[in-house]
Amino acid sequence: MSDSVMRHLPPVGQLLEHPDIAPLLTDAARPWVTRVVQRLVDAERKRLRKVKDDGTVTRDDLIHGIVARILTRHEQLLRPTLKRVVNATGVLVHTNLGRSLYPEQAVEWLSEAARHNVDLEMDLETNRRGHRGRKVEEKLALLTGAEDALIVNNNASAFWLAVRATAGTGRVILSRGEVVAIGGSFRMNDILDETGCELVEVGTTNRTSVEDYRKALTPGAVVLKVHRSNFAVKGFAEEASLGDLADLCRETGHTLIYDAGSGQLVDLHPFGLDEHHTLADDVATGADLLTCSGDKLFGGGQAGMALGRRDLVDAMRSHPMRRVLRVDKTTLAAVDGVLTHYLAGDHLDAVPTLHLAARTVDELQALAERVLDAVSSDAPSGWTAEVVTGVAQVGGGCSAEAELPTRMLQWRGPHADLERCHLLLRRGDPAVLARIGQSGLAFDMRSVPERDLDILSAALCTAWLEMKEGI
Repeated sequence: MSDSVMRHLPPVGQLLEHPDIAPLLTDAARPWVTRVVQRLVDAERKRLRKVKDDGTVTRDDLIHGIVARILTRHEQLLRPTLKRVVNATGVLVHTNLGRSLYPEQAVEWLSEAARHNVDLEMDLETNRRGHRGRKVEEKLALLTGAEDALIVNNNASAFWLAVRATAGTGRVILSRGEVVAIGGSFRMNDILDETGCELVEVGTTNRTSVEDYRKALTPGAVVLKVHRSNFAVKGFAEEASLGDLADLCRETGHTLIYDAGSGQLVDLHPFGLDEHHTLADDVATGADLLTCSGDKLFGGGQAGMALGRRDLVDAMRSHPMRRVLRVDKTTLAAVDGVLTHYLAGDHLDAVPTLHLAARTVDELQALAERVLDAVSSDAPSGWTAEVVTGVAQVGGGCSAEAELPTRMLQWRGPHADLERCHLLLRRGDPAVLARIGQSGLAFDMRSVPERDLDILSAALCTAWLEMKEGI
């Protein structure tokens, strides 16, 4: 771009005086609005340096374009940063979409705690300071049969604290086949490195026996077992079961810690999720300490849970790092709301993740047909739709092999048009995320709550209208 066009770029001061921008400059907003203008002018300067000067760019053009972007950015900044998404991917616990949905009771109790003061660390009977989260942790211990429980901010924290509080800086024995990556760039060995403990890998990737652990035992060593939540080892494979390791540790006087991955309080085998035992099963099997997540099959928000022997949980609770990893009142209130559904026995209806997993294919068929009936008359010319069978996933690193039968509303048409439609759906508010591939654009009913069906239908019709109008 020539210097003459670069000179057309308006200065920040002039833009701040523009009649469309000046009203935004209240006393509170002036500093950050000025920064927005500065950054957009810098971005425009960088853009102009990369484009060819065709002699048609005027000062008015540049001002008009930058002002429009300033107004758009200002509007964006005053909206919530998180956008609601209708999840039609078939992944029930979608990590990128926030994992499990909260039960309504958890939302209500969280909201109540957020609005008001609560007895978070106050014993109202004695008028003295109390223990944060103890009443919620008592419910968790009761449901699982554990002597005690502790709630922290996520499972990685619970696992780290469990190892650090019990092993000190000693040896930690773990099967080479369970040194797993737990999501994103986080790896189990990296977390263990941060505990200051010596990681001793035993066995091989595909075969580890109880004797491999026994040979590595030294005084004070801790034995770990990690649930392989997001992959499976098949074929010529062997692993020591939790029960086998519990027997070994009881015999030798060592501590056994089990990272169960997803917290599961009820048997989900009838729904095709037979890879997991319940937390109560694992406690009864003999894990001294067990850690898990609260935002997967447990069915709530992000939290880490540790449960097991009272002396070991006490060691975690009194560790200095526990304060770094503790949760606030809203998280405790949400966890409390979820746990109370399990205590009441209405969890299959009230906990959304469990309810979505438990729906029958006949129910999903009816939901897909309902959406089809609502939108078929507005579909683009040449597009066809049908309800097809498919397989949904649990997601969230919960289960490597579980397959949930599902029904999908699948649209076929020109691939470029399907891609365009999906893009417009993702840009909507609420956004809609579906499956797209060679078979077409598919909306998996397994992961769509019934309350979102009308939103999905409206979003489809809006996207098609925008395509027709060339938006």
